[in-house]
Parts: sequence; structure tokens; C-alpha cells
Amino acid sequence: MPTQQPPARRERKKAETRRAIADAALRLFALRGFDAVTVNEVAEAADVSAKTVFNYFPVKEQLFFEHEPLLAGDPAEVARRRGPGGRVPVELGRILRAEPAGDLALFGRIYRGSETLRAYGRELFAAREHALAEALAGETTRETAGQTARETGGLRPRILAASALGPVRQVWESILLEAAERVPPGEAVARGVRTLEEAYAVLGGAFESILHRQDAAPHHAPPIPEEQPRALRGERPSIRRVADLAGVSATTVSHTLNGRRPVADETRRRVLRAIEELGYRPNVLARGLRTSRSQTIGLIIPDITNPFYPALARGLQDVLGPAGYDQIISNTDGVRRTEQAAIEHMIARQVDGLAFAVFHTHAEDLLPAIEAGIPVVRLGGRLVQHGVDLVHSDDEGGAAEATRHLLGCGYRRIAFVCGPAAEGPAAERVAGYRAALADAGVPPDQALVAHTHFSRAGGAEGVARLLELAEPPDAVLCANDVMAIGALDVAAQRGLRVPEDLAVMGFDDIDAAGMVSPGLTTMANPAREIGQATAVRLLERLRGAIDEPSTELVVPARLVRRQSA
Repeated sequence: MPTQQPPARRERKKAETRRAIADAALRLFALRGFDAVTVNEVAEAADVSAKTVFNYFPVKEQLFFEHEPLLAGDPAEVARRRGPGGRVPVELGRILRAEPAGDLALFGRIYRGSETLRAYGRELFAAREHALAEALAGETTRETAGQTARETGGLRPRILAASALGPVRQVWESILLEAAERVPPGEAVARGVRTLEEAYAVLGGAFESILHRQDAAPHHAPPIPEEQPRALRGERPSIRRVADLAGVSATTVSHTLNGRRPVADETRRRVLRAIEELGYRPNVLARGLRTSRSQTIGLIIPDITNPFYPALARGLQDVLGPAGYDQIISNTDGVRRTEQAAIEHMIARQVDGLAFAVFHTHAEDLLPAIEAGIPVVRLGGRLVQHGVDLVHSDDEGGAAEATRHLLGCGYRRIAFVCGPAAEGPAAERVAGYRAALADAGVPPDQALVAHTHFSRAGGAEGVARLLELAEPPDAVLCANDVMAIGALDVAAQRGLRVPEDLAVMGFDDIDAAGMVSPGLTTMANPAREIGQATAVRLLERLRGAIDEPSTELVVPARLVRRQSA
């Protein structure tokens, strides 16, 4: 009978196996990038089975984050260990290592090259935020109401946790990305620590002990001699240094920059001279903590490879950029569960506003964003909901006009290729198609409506099915131009002439519509203008310029005649 290994030896063997798997994975990620490497390849490189890899790392991303070089502690544990009367959270800055473990530049390059890893990193911080909120809630229940109010400044644990971890996550990522660009690790970390100091300083007493305790000094990067030029040190002068040089308070510097309160001309000149001399640039992260604004807008879309959506995002940026806002874009592939998760991620990222072009989201899915006080603009559909504005093209009217154009060209067996369940904008376009047929006295035929995916392959698959009907269509209207290009693919493969044997129409008028052969007849759906209108509506909501609980803006669609129909 074989003898069992002692528990300590078994655990040591497991740790060695886990490390060997993670090391093999990192070598592969460095050579080929995270997304290109499969779990089977990791297993082969580590000389174990794929099942063994999954036993240790149920999620592929964990293979990469096993080597995480910057985080030295769990914020929830920091909060649980704090002593009576301690500030919230004590020494949170200690969770960043002053001397990163491993190759920070290599880690940063792999991280930068994978949107999957960046998304997973956001999820990890969101989980830490939840754990920290629970820890803070547990601590405050052991104290009197008066002590809790003094400690948290009236903030609930969840809000305090988000305020605390938001800058940590942003600094953590900025250090990685700087290291990926060959910034020396010590310099990148030192700059990150300074950014955290300035960000936390604006929260006042609630965070005054995070990075300013004397015993935290060993965890900072080694000081750089003062005689080195500021450009070499990578030093970011703080608002306090500007105030000291100008002989005014930090508040006066802030008023000079934002113009919210009058500042005497001579004082303003002193402040501006100090800013120029020091090369000061306002810290957007710190300003966001002070104003409860992140200066970001979330955009959720179903398919970033569809050219309509980059044009939409460009329209948003046309307006948001000059207003000082950035975008965070999330792709959902039109899956409702992914759409729900994207909304939760945007809330966790503390976006100031949310625009989304999705097909399956229901009213209840938006409640978390509405309850968080985030202005929401929905792009498409007819969902009327308090707290949600609508900005969209005339989907129903545009589809009706497209159908009337085909009818006017003499086609009668007109098919419609739409999405999996004809929800959102696609449902409006199906309704317009059916209404135009009814007005022309053409009897409806459910077999002529094909549900597929909103992609070139989906359009090809849907049209292929329609052409197998006993009475195939003589014209097909697609819910977007990408699907219509798929329809042209099938027609060419089957030797069908377009439009003589089969007319094809799209919707959107993306750039490719005029480049394919034959040129695609379509309905122009002005994506950039819709994006611009969406951004204007969000900014109006943020300024409090709209009183109505919900508004709707319809952008007309326009027929563009080319050769395909």
C-alpha cells in the first residue's frame, strides 16, 4: 500500500506545479501575446494536462495575473486590520509595491496588447471594491454613529470604497502602460505614488493618513536627488507647490483654474506665473474625486467591427472631446447577459453618462445606472423609461421608404433579413417593412423574414436560406449594410445578377456601401450625427439643462440610390 505524502509536502508540490504552469504561460504570452495562446499550448509547455491547468487556473486570465507585479496587499484586509479610531482606509497606498516584482515592462506590454486582460483587470478591481465596501461596513457597525460620520464624512461604505479604489486602479494601469513604453519602473511607480497623494489629498480628513504617515516612507520609491532636472525626474508638480510659490492657498489656485469664483488680477497673475514656472498640469483624477465627476462617458455597442459604430463613437468624441470628456467603449456582441455586465462595469468605472446601442436590454437592466444617478441615452428602439433619453434614426420610416423604393422598382417578393429576435432598432425596421407592404396591398409572408446575426456572415446565411424557398425572393432588404454585403457575397457565389435576378438593399450607408460592386443601395443612417446628438443630450443632462424625465430625438434616414436595387 503506497504511503501518502505529508500535507506540507503536498502543498509545496502543488505550489511548485502552479508556479511552473504560470511561468510557462508567461513565456508564451511574451512571445505571441495573451489572446493568441491557448490553454492546451500552456499545458504542453508546462508538461501537464489541460485538465491540470484548469484545476489550478479555472480562468485563462488568471495565468497572467499570477505574475501581477504591483499589488502588495488586499485593501479589504487593510481595512479589517485598522485599529480603533483609525482613518478609512489606513495606509491604502501600501497595496502598491515601491519595487515591482518581476519584469514590469514585460507585464505591461502583454497587458497593453490585450483588451481581454484589460477587461479582466477592471473586473478584479470591481471585486476588490465590493470586498472593501463589505469590510468598511463591518467596521462601521462596531462604532458609534458619531464616530462613523467623522470617519467617512457621511459617505456610505460602497461609495467610499469606490472613491478609494478608483485612483488606485487608474494609477496601477498607468504604471503598467508607462513601463510598457520603457519608462524606468522606479520612475513610473514614483510618479504613480505622487498622483495618488494628490488624488487622496482632495478628500480631506477621510484619507489624510493614506500616504502621509512617516512609517510609510520605506514603501515609497527612493528619493531622487534634487539637483536632477525636473524633466529627468518625471516629477509632476502639485497644486500645493503652485500655491506655495504664488503665496496663496490651494483653494485660490483652484479658483484661478476653474473660474468658478472671482480672483484678484494680481493674485491671478502670481498663480499663472507659478504654474508656468513649475510646468503644472491639473490632475484630472484628483479633480474627478473633488467634483464627483470622472470626466468619462460610457458607450456600449453590439459590434465594434461594424463600421457604423466607430462613426457613431467619432460623433460622440466630436462633442465630448472639446468639453473635456473621454470615452470608454464596451462591445457586447448583442448578448443580453454581456450587455447587463457592460452596464455594471460602466457603473463601477464611475462614468458620468452612458450611451448604449443594444438590442436586448430590458427596462429593468437599466435601473442600476438610473439609481446611480447616471444620465442614460438609448440609441434605437421605442422604450419609454424615466431617466432614459432616446436618440435614434427614423428606423421604421426609413425601412418603409426602402420597401417602397423596391416596390416602385417592380419587385413583389421582398424579403427582410434582420437580427436574432428583431428587437430594438431591427424591430422598428421590420415594422416599417411590413407597413409599406400592407399599404401596397402585398400580402405578408412570414417565410420571407429571416432572423440571423448582425454580421456579414449572418447576412449571407439568412439570404442563403431565403434562396432555398420554393418561391425565393426577387429582392432582399437587410437590417444593416454589413449584412447586405453578405447578401451580395451569396448572390455572386450562386451566379445571380444583382439587381436583375436579386435586388439587395442595406441600411446605414457605411463607407463600404459605395465601394462594393455593384454599389449598395441603402438608407443613410447618419451615425456621426447621431453620436454628436447623443453627446449633446448627455452634456445637457449633466448640466441640469433638461427638466423632462425622458426625451426623444429622431434623426431622419435618407435613401441613397446605387446599382444594387
